[in-house]
Amino acid sequence: MRYPLNRLSLLAAIPVLLGQSGRLEFQPVPALRIQERLAAVPDKLAERRAMIESLFQQSGCEGDRVTTLKVPHSAEPDVICTLSGEDSNAGVIVVGAHYDHVPTGRGAVDDWSGAALLPSLYEILKSRPPRHRFVFVAFAGEEQGMHGSGEYVHRLSKPERAEIRAMINLECLGTTPPKVWASRADKRLLAAYVTVAQALGIQAAGSNVDNVGDDDSRPFLEAKVPVLTIHSITQETFGILHSARDQVQAIHPDDYYLAYRLSAALLAYLDAQRP
Repeated sequence: MRYPLNRLSLLAAIPVLLGQSGRLEFQPVPALRIQERLAAVPDKLAERRAMIESLFQQSGCEGDRVTTLKVPHSAEPDVICTLSGEDSNAGVIVVGAHYDHVPTGRGAVDDWSGAALLPSLYEILKSRPPRHRFVFVAFAGEEQGMHGSGEYVHRLSKPERAEIRAMINLECLGTTPPKVWASRADKRLLAAYVTVAQALGIQAAGSNVDNVGDDDSRPFLEAKVPVLTIHSITQETFGILHSARDQVQAIHPDDYYLAYRLSAALLAYLDAQRP
């Protein structure tokens, strides 16, 4: 994906949305394991697909919880891990990131950084049965035109689309502290993001890419699903993408782990909210 680049502060623009659950608790995966999963980035697409499946298995998502979806124009499928929810009326939260990359560079930032976090986010949420059903999708074919996310949305029935309460997209993490694509984001999800960031003592900031970039949130947005993309790209780090600089070394461990903690807290917060 491509990102530059209107920076903005969200704290002054978005009112704080108080949580209804009172207290939010979750146990993150240790930083060392997060970094190991990032550093294990394979080069070939088939190896990346196999690694994602292996990481899901290590996190406890295995058997019939893991499925695949064939993707047009891609040699590899979407990899889908589902975590059942306790409340059948709560709906679905989709968490996505793409595991394909362009030939130049290693694709560690764009977007192994997002895909490698999916199993670790599953690992947190499975420890306490969630209300919502969570669907973690490692998309294929993003760089060729968002084929994986497009096919996923295309295969959903109208009732299935209506069940999705949020699509959280993880894209290009760790080059700076986490940011959001604010101009595309659903207002409720944006408010929730600010609330969680404040609770963690993290500056809530945005970097918009309208007319200059796109990502796997697009097909969901067109299907009228509320979306929020979390990323890390700024004017200074934009040049890493689609270049030989896209290596694991371009990702700052502290910023990457911060993105993980913030994403995990946001998912737990969204799961606790009631209409």
